Amino acid sequence: MNKQKRARQIILYAFYITSVCCLQVTFSKVFCLFGRTADLMLVFVALAGYMFGTLDGIVVGLIVGMFRDYFSGPVIVALDKEPAALLGVGMLAFMYIGLLSSVLFRRRFRRKLFLGIAQVELMTIVYSLTGHLVSWLYFTLSGNLTSYYSPRYIFVSSLLPQLLVNALASLPILLLLRFVGPYSKGMRSTLIDGYSMEREKWQSV
Repeated sequence: MNKQKRARQIILYAFYITSVCCLQVTFSKVFCLFGRTADLMLVFVALAGYMFGTLDGIVVGLIVGMFRDYFSGPVIVALDKEPAALLGVGMLAFMYIGLLSSVLFRRRFRRKLFLGIAQVELMTIVYSLTGHLVSWLYFTLSGNLTSYYSPRYIFVSSLLPQLLVNALASLPILLLLRFVGPYSKGMRSTLIDGYSMEREKWQSV
């Protein structure tokens, strides 16, 4: 890969990540539907991993997760009763989202574009339910749990609207990555994780 292509990829990735994070934080109400805000950061990480492989998924996940921690990282009450931010949780969570997205549907489906939306939906389910489980365990073990969200609220009032709004948000991001880049023609010639594009070409729709 020549320096010009590498520079273009870095610039485009930097632009995408900055734009997604700024839109998520600054204009969150614009991407709101049924009381749920589109998780643009999660959508972008999932699609980057799905379309461009493990290395891109992990690196993009770590960087976007760092911004997630900075802008809206989880806060717990420390032993001295003072709130403390948990830095690194977003980085770890988004790194695994990028990793999982790069592995699932890899060979059998050859990264067909419409399955990118399915990948986003799957990662939304995993992220949401894991978040609820971790929150429930934390409050239970700390002795601060008096009540928690009902299963009906979690699945019907929270998860279903989030799936819908994330699916809608994934469409423009998917098309942008496919037709603009960061890679030429929206695909990598050879994936770092060993799936050679020279031996088997991706099918796309």
